Amino acid sequence: MRRPSLIALIAITVLFVGAALPARAADPIGENGVMVILLDEGASPVQRDLDTAETVVLTMARGTSAGTIAAASYGVKTNEIVTADAGPAGTRLVDDVLTSVRAMDIGPARSDQFSALTETFAFLSRIDAVPGSSVAFVTSGRILGESENTRERLRSVADLFASEDWSIDVVTLPSTEPVLRELMSGLAAGSGGVFYDTGTAAGVSALFETYSQLSLENAMDVEMHENSASIVTLDIAPHTTEFTTVFVRQHEDVDVAVFSPTGTRAGTEMENVEIRVTPSAIVVRILSPVPGNWTLQGVGPASKLVASVDISNPLELRLIEQPPLPVGEAAIIEAAAFNGESAQLLSGAEITATIAKASGTTEVVALNDRGENGDKFAADGIYSVQLSAPKSQGINGVSLMLSWTDYAAIFRSETVFRSESFPTLSLVEVHDVENAPGKYSTVARVQVRVGDYPYLTSSGDIKAVLTGTGGQLDAVILTVDEPEPGLGWEFDIAAIIPESGAYEVSVVLDSIFEGRPYSRTAPVATSSALIVEEPELILGLPIWVIAALGGALVVLAGFILWIQRKTSPFGYIVDDADRVVVDFSRLNRSLFRRLFAKNVVDASEVADLPFSGGAFKFSGDKIKLVHKRAVGDPSMRVNSRPVGPQVDLGENVWLGVGGRLLTFQLESRRTADEESPTEGDTVVGEIAPAPSPGD
Repeated sequence: MRRPSLIALIAITVLFVGAALPARAADPIGENGVMVILLDEGASPVQRDLDTAETVVLTMARGTSAGTIAAASYGVKTNEIVTADAGPAGTRLVDDVLTSVRAMDIGPARSDQFSALTETFAFLSRIDAVPGSSVAFVTSGRILGESENTRERLRSVADLFASEDWSIDVVTLPSTEPVLRELMSGLAAGSGGVFYDTGTAAGVSALFETYSQLSLENAMDVEMHENSASIVTLDIAPHTTEFTTVFVRQHEDVDVAVFSPTGTRAGTEMENVEIRVTPSAIVVRILSPVPGNWTLQGVGPASKLVASVDISNPLELRLIEQPPLPVGEAAIIEAAAFNGESAQLLSGAEITATIAKASGTTEVVALNDRGENGDKFAADGIYSVQLSAPKSQGINGVSLMLSWTDYAAIFRSETVFRSESFPTLSLVEVHDVENAPGKYSTVARVQVRVGDYPYLTSSGDIKAVLTGTGGQLDAVILTVDEPEPGLGWEFDIAAIIPESGAYEVSVVLDSIFEGRPYSRTAPVATSSALIVEEPELILGLPIWVIAALGGALVVLAGFILWIQRKTSPFGYIVDDADRVVVDFSRLNRSLFRRLFAKNVVDASEVADLPFSGGAFKFSGDKIKLVHKRAVGDPSMRVNSRPVGPQVDLGENVWLGVGGRLLTFQLESRRTADEESPTEGDTVVGEIAPAPSPGD
């Protein structure tokens, strides 16, 4: 007779679990493969074998990754192998085979193991099963026609399946004799399959681990003493949604139990507790367990007891994803316990991080959710801490640990973050800046590097401010060179400086690097500026120059006019032989005298003039002789009379000096050009070029 409780047990075991071990890794058939489940009808006389067989075959049917399930029972002969798609249809197929075996009044004492395997090989060959297909061979081990050649025959069968890359997983039922278990183990190993001995707790636990999709962790593995209690404790963390304990007992008289932190035994009368019992396994499932220290207990005859647990807790401890942290700057890391994508508020929780830095050092820090030490907001579920500045770029390993002050449960996770050398600024000031008011002056040059290498950025990412006695001034950023259009790494800082003095230059770079907004401030530099007032220009010349030139031109014009208004020397002085002694219009005078004494000829300018201390002064058509008796010849006479301080000279006025007689004439009756000097002739004075018509 079927027992629905056992089928429900398998459903509970498979369907009501949280995270699962990857079944494909343990049961690598693949979705195109075939799994054939063969159930030994020899299990029908033994209730324990039937119970174990039901647990095993339904667990395997529900947990396989094969795309097709085939099933049949075998005894003296093998029933037809029937197929169905894996999933509900495949499970129903296996359930029908179980029902047929349970309905038997008594099964065969021995089954034809070899015939069942041979027909299965023929079936797999007929459907051209893909490599990786598998046979789940559930047997009580009693072989029909067993002989001395049984071991060799089993080895041959194993080799036959292995040659097609088909495996045989052998499951021996509890009543299987030890010697037959050894034989069946060789069958599994020879074909590349797995051997499960359900006569031991370890064998049942291994099968559950492979096919149940429970993320089982071994919590108890003990050899029980007669009627003594075996106890282990289990820390259940807050936010756990459920946990399932699978007890695998060697003796069905072993009583197992799960106790809450308050000491209450979990029972079926509780709304959040489900318990399913088989002779080999007991499954206890608890929904929304209270956090704390739970107890697993086993009491009964001396035997093996194994307990594994599957805990479903949606919390995932991880760092808040962020771009690389800058080397050389204090940085903040954030972590949270996530339920899906939402950070969970944790009461009484603590998160610590052990950081293996890229530089080779280790730092242990406590994160907080109190809104301090780098945490932005208190009680938002995000825990933060400000780290010391990373010294090296690279990968930094982080071991996160979540614990509670009131509970012993601990969550751990491993993650990493990256530290990166970010761009830095170097600023060089320009000393002694000199410029005119209202014009841009270059006060500094800034360079952007990452490590030792230039880093190209936009001038728009750089801001500069000058601070002087008059306040702050905004500066403009000029790209020195553009290796790429619009990008450079050297920039000049220029500003219109209103007054002379010292100015502090502050430069800030705001940009995005490696996906992270960042800001860099260069060390403050100081530049000194001198503002020179430039005069207004006319024709490119300062006004004062134009004025000076104009004044000079006026003076020059006046001077020229003054010179031109003076009378040029004229007339002649001839001796008593009517020879020209002086031609005043042709005297070779110095430039100075021609400019500044144009109308006055000093007696010293005329060579061999027989007197000194006098001068001839010309004015209009008149000429005067200015005589200085103190330095001149006191015996000098004019027209036989002693010369006075000033004497008007006219036509044929004669001068008597030292026994010589000289006559002044306006026009010479005998010019120097007309004369041909002869030996003994004496011409006194130097002959100058003929005067121009304006003289």
